Amino acid sequence: MDSIFVAAASLFAGILLRLLGRLPEGSNRIMAGVVIQFCVPPVAFLAARTMPLTAEVFLPGSMAWILFAGGFLFFGLAARLLGLSRQTFGCLMLAGGMSNTIFIGLPMIEAFYGPKLAYVAFLCDNPGTSIVLAVPGVLLASHLSSQGEGRSKGGRDAIVSALKRMLLFPPFQALMLGLLLRPVALPDWVILGLTRIGATLVPLSLLTVGFGLSLRLPGAKAKPLAVGLIYKLVLAPALIWLVAARGFGNTGLVAQVTVFEAAMPPMVLGAILATDSGLDPDLAALMVGIGTALSFLTLPLWHGLLAGM
Repeated sequence: MDSIFVAAASLFAGILLRLLGRLPEGSNRIMAGVVIQFCVPPVAFLAARTMPLTAEVFLPGSMAWILFAGGFLFFGLAARLLGLSRQTFGCLMLAGGMSNTIFIGLPMIEAFYGPKLAYVAFLCDNPGTSIVLAVPGVLLASHLSSQGEGRSKGGRDAIVSALKRMLLFPPFQALMLGLLLRPVALPDWVILGLTRIGATLVPLSLLTVGFGLSLRLPGAKAKPLAVGLIYKLVLAPALIWLVAARGFGNTGLVAQVTVFEAAMPPMVLGAILATDSGLDPDLAALMVGIGTALSFLTLPLWHGLLAGM
């Protein structure tokens, strides 16, 4: 309960700091950089040293690909039935077809399941969400963009750039370093020191999310917003649970945490890509803002549901 209290208190503290004007506008971007560059790498390093290297890791590694494929079918059908534009379909795919696996997923796993299962977030992100965003995500954005063929070369350049960013991403580098140093015994003071730095992840990341949270009424975007959030917060985790139970025959803790990651709110970077590509920017902002707020109600429900399965 103490971890959940810290998570909730940090989120609301961020909201209050914004409402009261205690920090400059845009401070959440600086805080986000601190989280990624300073807080996450020690967690990734320690996770890599302790995570089991078994067939069990294939489920979280494939989670993002399954969600994206499921989203393609679900949003494609919804677009036909509701007469949604290609731009709206692309926005739903990029924002609703991927989970916020690290920035919200990692601290929420620590809060609900403890740091020992934090490695599942990295397995969901590095071979999964990051690559899905970099390859099929960028290709889809380029194809559906209003500028059409003129963006095809930019799409190829974006893929190379995204893959390069992943390789230079500090949490990814820390994860690889942790795997390389698994056989090496490190001093206790190093492990304890990294653990204490990593403990700042939950409060700082959720403080950042709270400060940047922006809510507004959906208006004309209500129908596509409902479609996107129903898939992302309800159907996507249900799909992963079905795959875990039926396909992998696994309903243990790793499977439960993978389903929990699938229940995370829409991916911020996916929404940014949709906005940059002209794919319904207003819907992208609503998906992130309202989806993130709602997830703090749906995630405890999923946690309780998974615990009872």
